[in-house]
Amino acid sequence: MNILSSLTSSALNQLSSLVDQKEVLVKEIERIESHMASIISGKPVRATKGKSARPAAKVKSTKTAKKTTKRGSRGNLGTKVLSALEAAGDAGVKVADLAEKLRIKGTNLHVWFGTTGKKNKSIKKVGKGHYRLQGK
Repeated sequence: MNILSSLTSSALNQLSSLVDQKEVLVKEIERIESHMASIISGKPVRATKGKSARPAAKVKSTKTAKKTTKRGSRGNLGTKVLSALEAAGDAGVKVADLAEKLRIKGTNLHVWFGTTGKKNKSIKKVGKGHYRLQGK
């Protein structure tokens, strides 16, 4: 037999009220623990709704953010990579050199070659992190 079915409506209301109080207290404890962690780490706390507070991230000024967040249009990487591979000829190109030339992270290029680039049959891997166009 279910324990809750044997309780009176008054007892159920009291239980419901206690559960609500407990949830409020748990959120308060999370807020206090977060505040304590921020004091220990020396980072300020950012308040959030419905979640425990956490250390605030450093925000760059708008001028700096605009300078550092310039992005190319989506799908542009493939054409840049293929152009570089064409220009490199038989020697091919190393991912590290290409990343520096295109001003992007090398890991992004490695992922591109391992996923999108793998679908292109004309791209040949000739060594570790070294690619060329087949037939060039």
